[in-house]
Amino acid sequence: MGSKFTAALKCFLKSPVYSARLMLGSSESRVVESIKARCPEVEVESLGYYAGIFMAILFVILCVMMYLFFYALKVITMHREILFPP
Repeated sequence: MGSKFTAALKCFLKSPVYSARLMLGSSESRVVESIKARCPEVEVESLGYYAGIFMAILFVILCVMMYLFFYALKVITMHREILFPP
C-alpha cells in the first residue's frame, strides 16, 4: 500500500487539475488519458482514493496543530501577568 500511496501522491502533485477532475467524478477520456500518460505507474481507479486519504490525514494534522495553537494562546492569555510582568 505504501508504494501505491506514494505513487498516487506524486501523480496528484504532478497534475492536480486532472487528479481533482477525476476525483470529482469526471470520466472523460481526455482526463483519464492525460493521467495515464503522466503517471503510468498509478491505477487511475484508485487515484482518488489515495488522494482522499492524503487530504484526510493532512486535515487531521492541521486540526491538531490548530488545537495546540489555541490552547497555547489560552494559557498565555490566562497567565499574562505571570508570563509578562508589568
